[in-house]
Amino acid sequence: MKNASISPSDRPPRPALALSIALLLVSIGAVALQHLGLCGACTIGRGPWTFVAPLGVLGYGVLTAVGCFGPRSLFPVGAAVAAGVHTVLVVAMLTGGQVCPLCVVAATLAVGLFLVMLGRSGSRAKMVACVYLPAVILASAPAAWALAHERTAQSAREDFVRTLRGPGVQDRLTIQVFEQDHCGYCRDFREFYLPRLEREFSNRVQVRFLPATATTWVRRTPTIVIEGGSLYEGLPQNYLELRLAVEHALAARK
Repeated sequence: MKNASISPSDRPPRPALALSIALLLVSIGAVALQHLGLCGACTIGRGPWTFVAPLGVLGYGVLTAVGCFGPRSLFPVGAAVAAGVHTVLVVAMLTGGQVCPLCVVAATLAVGLFLVMLGRSGSRAKMVACVYLPAVILASAPAAWALAHERTAQSAREDFVRTLRGPGVQDRLTIQVFEQDHCGYCRDFREFYLPRLEREFSNRVQVRFLPATATTWVRRTPTIVIEGGSLYEGLPQNYLELRLAVEHALAARK
């Protein structure tokens, strides 16, 4: 019977290399979403999850290079570490109550890569016990800290929304917009959304602009907070969405 273990000189199977390249592309896509404003917002660069996507680009770039050029004996180890880290990230995502489709895709690809390499390994139990499980344990501590940090930020956001009033004309609905310099979406709000708000709601709303650095919980700009509970991290896809939220908040005040 042919030995299924991988020697240091063996090139990883094509499906495994394809999966590592796919993971690299997904990580690049995540960085683009974070830093190129493709989600309708400019990133502040705060928060414990900010470095996950860049580290993914680095890690999967190295893993792909190892699979193509060597030392190829490290490729299965990298696949196991990636699966362990993504296992923790998925658990953290579910615990936090937020589902990121891109993260789900990355986790699925990482687990698939690990299973492909595990199927070719002659020491599967050792791979799981000595690489995958330690990766899970080591990744759990920073993930737990990040979740605690995110809960604190979420609590601060909720407290801010609950207590949002003025200073200003108190019989008007307060809308606060957190922005930063060089944010194109902030300029879009001022140029396209603000004039329509002022025209349609006249003396019923007051819009206040604040720097994103005024709080510790703003992660993307513009962050728009409407008195009564609505919060947008990023510019709404269309003005109608924002107008309906303002109308709902005004109706709730009566």
